Amino acid sequence: MQGGFAMMENLNWDDVRLLLLVARTRSLSAAAVQLGVSPSTVGRRIALLERALGVTLFMRHASGYRLTEDGASLLEDARRVEDAMVQLQGRAADAGSTPRGHVRLATNEALANLLILPRWAALAPRYPDLVLELVTGAAIQDLYRRDADLALRLVRPEAGGLTVRKLGVQAYAVYAAKGLLPQSRKPGKAGLAKLPWIGWDASLQHLVQARWQREHFLEARIALTANSLFTQLHAAEQGLGLAVLPCYITDPHPQLTRCLSPGQCVSQDIWLVIQQGLRDAPRVRVIADMVAAVVSDNRKALEGLPP
Repeated sequence: MQGGFAMMENLNWDDVRLLLLVARTRSLSAAAVQLGVSPSTVGRRIALLERALGVTLFMRHASGYRLTEDGASLLEDARRVEDAMVQLQGRAADAGSTPRGHVRLATNEALANLLILPRWAALAPRYPDLVLELVTGAAIQDLYRRDADLALRLVRPEAGGLTVRKLGVQAYAVYAAKGLLPQSRKPGKAGLAKLPWIGWDASLQHLVQARWQREHFLEARIALTANSLFTQLHAAEQGLGLAVLPCYITDPHPQLTRCLSPGQCVSQDIWLVIQQGLRDAPRVRVIADMVAAVVSDNRKALEGLPP
């Protein structure tokens, strides 16, 4: 296809956004939810856009709507238009003497509740016009799809168009309730394998701590599975089994003791990820600087080192 969007003089931002949403969600219904219209309206607008461009943009498959070759050739142009719009909107939001507007930060529940929220509570009065939106959960928010403005992640993203910076390390150790262990001495790995364990449910077996546990204690009996880190923590406190837990979360709980140290377990790098078009926006910079300071100030706890 020659000329791309330049061949369509009346193309507007709504057309570009429509193409991006359907391409990313592969669903008329999902795109409709984000646009606040009906799926049939999305379908009609796609048909009109295809007629105006003179190409077929999408093909319907069992897995959803997929871009055709012509549609894929337009996608990068659409992303560049989107980047420009995001920067323009950001500059408008950042106009004035103080940062204002919304900043959407994606991270996991533990980092949000234990580290970020206390710091933001102290910082927020300085920025009365700035709203922090925290998106938490086990699922990784896709910054390339504009699910968030920035993220604090334990997995380095592979997609382009992002500014990525390593902030620190999150260490894990194996913990158990003191009453679950022999009174005389802490058992070695062979002894730990004979004790009950707490694991992740089937949907979260990709997590680094779940993989480590399978690799080192595959034959150990699983007494309980959970899809929440805090549920695992409380289950370990109840003596239901051993658990692989982050040190900064678990060390303050006196009922639990380390069975294997961080050096014997697994760790993950902590990454700050920002949409490239937003990295210099004052409102995003406030949150990014806060997040970096939080990780730096809690470095020893995150790495499982003595205070």
